[in-house]
Amino acid sequence: MNKIFGANWQTTLWGSISALAIAIAATPALVEFLPDAIEGYIRGIAGLIAAVSGIGFAITAKSRNVTGGTVQQTSEGEVASSTAQTDSSSVQETKQAAPKP
Repeated sequence: MNKIFGANWQTTLWGSISALAIAIAATPALVEFLPDAIEGYIRGIAGLIAAVSGIGFAITAKSRNVTGGTVQQTSEGEVASSTAQTDSSSVQETKQAAPKP
């Protein structure tokens, strides 16, 4: 998946599913070729998928300033304390990998 979508593949995948489902739910012309009895179900299911995938997108999306941004993070996902005497190994690795300004 990394090769197809990149490092943030989960966010890209959830966002793509969400966008497709919203398009189907909001634009009846996209499913007009289907029999009328099925068309309503497909649009309803697309609305449900849009809601679920939107939640998935929100869970997997990361803030711009976390992990490689301006806020250091511990391996547990907490914000690293700026008053700590020593950084955790993951914070040290992040600092070393961060691009130089």
